[in-house]
Amino acid sequence: MAPAAVPFTPESLAAVRVPTRVYVAEQDRFLVPRFHAEWVLSQMPAAEPRRVPNAWHFAFMDTPNVAIPSPDGDVAANPSGFDRAAFLQQAAGEITRFFDQHLR
Repeated sequence: MAPAAVPFTPESLAAVRVPTRVYVAEQDRFLVPRFHAEWVLSQMPAAEPRRVPNAWHFAFMDTPNVAIPSPDGDVAANPSGFDRAAFLQQAAGEITRFFDQHLR
């Protein structure tokens, strides 16, 4: 989920043999997708991309009860029109199905 690409080499990613899904927050301003998640996906052609429209970097974590400033803005904030709670509920089901399908 919103991977940081810096620690990985193309060779290390090409060597991954387990089923992998990469979640991309399409509006991520902290780990800009074209330099991080999309690059990771380009090195792992068998990985399944899951692009999340209108999502910022912190879309993959529960919403904090208080504002938390970060270099990408308030961790508790969401882009206009993005429903984090609904997305997280949907993602929980997707992730469970992915693991059930690939890890049996």
